[in-house]
Amino acid sequence: MISKSSIPRVLDTSALVHDPKSLLAYEDDIYVCLTVLEELDNLKERRDKSVSADARVCIRMLEDLVSGCDADEMQAGIDLPTSETGKRGKLFIGVDTNVEIEASLKHGIGSDADNRIINYAFQLQKTLGKDVSIVSRDINMRLKARTIGVNAEDVAVDTQIADIDLLYSGVQSFEGDIFDKLNSDEDFKLSGSVYTFPKEWFCDDVQYNMYWYDDAGHVGLVTEVTQEHVYTKLLPRKQEKIWGISPKNPRQAIALSQLTDSHYDLNILLGPAGSGKTFLAVAAALHQVLETKQYKKIVVVRSRDFMDEDPGFLPGDLKEKSLPLLAGITDALLSMHSNDEDEGAALATIEHIIERANIEFTSMAYFRGRSIDNAVLIIDEAQNMTKAQMKGMLSRGGRNCRTVVLGNLAQIDDKFVTPASSGASAAVNVFRNYEKGSILIFDEVERSSLAEFTEKNF
Repeated sequence: MISKSSIPRVLDTSALVHDPKSLLAYEDDIYVCLTVLEELDNLKERRDKSVSADARVCIRMLEDLVSGCDADEMQAGIDLPTSETGKRGKLFIGVDTNVEIEASLKHGIGSDADNRIINYAFQLQKTLGKDVSIVSRDINMRLKARTIGVNAEDVAVDTQIADIDLLYSGVQSFEGDIFDKLNSDEDFKLSGSVYTFPKEWFCDDVQYNMYWYDDAGHVGLVTEVTQEHVYTKLLPRKQEKIWGISPKNPRQAIALSQLTDSHYDLNILLGPAGSGKTFLAVAAALHQVLETKQYKKIVVVRSRDFMDEDPGFLPGDLKEKSLPLLAGITDALLSMHSNDEDEGAALATIEHIIERANIEFTSMAYFRGRSIDNAVLIIDEAQNMTKAQMKGMLSRGGRNCRTVVLGNLAQIDDKFVTPASSGASAAVNVFRNYEKGSILIFDEVERSSLAEFTEKNF
């Protein structure tokens, strides 16, 4: 959850090691001084593997954020990623080694590093002319800081950074009925279902191919953005079922529209577990392979498992090795087709569908050099992919291939990947400008009340 209090924060080493996502947890500016960087560098060699691993993750995340910036830019402040819900300030890398030491700290006992960080915050407070807060896990450091007049706080417990907090979401919601804001329908209707709205109604991220919806059930697609206006096309209010599936919320309705629109050959769907990403992607793929015959097969690959390793240690052929690791897809199929049938009948139905739809479960380890034609390519768990892996996978699409990227940045479990460096994040930032690509980040969980509570609070 993004902090709502507006106050610059100096992050201590203990805060960053405890939770590197603290870099993205606040709305105001974040300061990291050289002493902290030196301590992180020392910690990465610690024998305690847990501490050294956390330090390396933090260093990697800092590198991802400051990559390409020179010394002047780092001291002037680097814009932190902002989105529909996550409004952030700047990241400053400060030089504290040449800062005059406050008299009360000159002869202080204890950690010299702690004293330098507290002094940096104290002098920063005087320079900015406003209160500054040190974020630290060290209780004694917080007490010492408060003693000389610098506010201090503990780290927010397990900061949750979701996809929608970091990235362009591809969609905007409006309260109430958007048409109630219009003076006259005829004044704003151009032709058919195309309307023009004032640009100030929309967020700063508004662009071509972005979608919007309101509480009244209207859904629109942005077709053009000018300095003063946003041109938008209204979509049908009642959407046909796709493979027997009806959307449960407006973003699911938009996702199904994107996944079945022949204009797109790339769909990126990110969001919390239980939001319906995999379920909707599989339903749309089956619809286009078995009903509309637009594609001939479905190719499913999961990024986390096997990665660049040969899965030869598992028994059976490649399909048998991959199936247990792609349970999310098979679970989606089971949920779609179980109804009131007994489990045996449902499993038989799924096997029949897998055969009819020519569904291929495979590994990233065997994708190099391939070209996927006449297929829906579903890349699951994409949050664990590096930029290089994402580039390699997205270049596999051949003739008549639709690529669907699914992921959840809150569930990164690869120690070499951070939310800032994930291939999924890179894909959103690059392909938001791709004319034939769609992006949608979910903000609701539809799986169960337990899943929703877990996603928000655990």
